[in-house]
Amino acid sequence: MALTVLVCYDISADGIRARVAAYLQQWGDRIQRSVFVCSLAPEDLIEVIARLTAMVEPATDAVHILPACGTCWSRLVAIGQADREPDKPYWAAL
Repeated sequence: MALTVLVCYDISADGIRARVAAYLQQWGDRIQRSVFVCSLAPEDLIEVIARLTAMVEPATDAVHILPACGTCWSRLVAIGQADREPDKPYWAAL
């Protein structure tokens, strides 16, 4: 069963921040500059936590991984240009 999590980070080094963003894009959708929403199997969540732990510098960086249950996620309020559900990529063959 997939878990919905928000991954939020504050990383000082540009290179590490770019690598973290690229890694998280493999797992979910960016909803803010430093915030991703990911749908992960429990074993994938363990992998993501381990990988992020290895990538960041604990003395200067912060990563927060927040689980969002289905009930909580359905009550999300998005104001302005924010989308509750990021666009799903699709392919068009011409």
